Amino acid sequence: MDAQIIPILRTVAELGATAGDRLFCPALGGHPEDRAEYLALLPVQDSNGRLLDALAGMPDGHMDGVCAGVFAVDPFRPAGPFLATLRRAGVRAVANFPTTAVFDGETGETLRAVGLGPEREAAFLEQAARAGFAVTGFAADREVGRRLRAAGAARIVVHPGAATGDAARDAEAAAQAAAEVAALRRDGPGPVFVHLATGFAAHRAVLESEADGLVLLPA
Repeated sequence: MDAQIIPILRTVAELGATAGDRLFCPALGGHPEDRAEYLALLPVQDSNGRLLDALAGMPDGHMDGVCAGVFAVDPFRPAGPFLATLRRAGVRAVANFPTTAVFDGETGETLRAVGLGPEREAAFLEQAARAGFAVTGFAADREVGRRLRAAGAARIVVHPGAATGDAARDAEAAAQAAAEVAALRRDGPGPVFVHLATGFAAHRAVLESEADGLVLLPA
């Protein structure tokens, strides 16, 4: 079954048969579709603050079966108190989304160098798993995926990175992401999804060829 990223949480009754598997990420709301995922990572907003605001006042049980997308490298919110706040709000499952896995090259190396890369995301998910949350881990490659799985992620989502608009380069990135999915599935256990990121719609067949499902951007 595919998973749907949603910026606005509606009840299963409202969604009816289309409810599916939901990843709640209000940080993506209000941004242009082709830039939402990147803007959610930049200091133009407080992504986790938007999540907490959206959760405030929700009735009991509203987050049942819903995974909350968390900016896991937030430098202003210590993981322990933040996770406690999420639990009080009814959250029982978290994912490191929006994720720094979207950045590669020089930007990705810079984030790693200042301690805001995948290592910090893995540390957050490990703490979340120890605290009893169900965990989904987004990763750009099998090395990070294995680390997230070891940290307690029951489900891995491979992120193909940022689309370039160059058909050949994006096709290569899609093929590489499919190969990472295949490798992680061979490792097992647990399902491995792939994120159908902005700019990769033309490569959907390749991306989903090895995966247990897709993670889809908001409709």
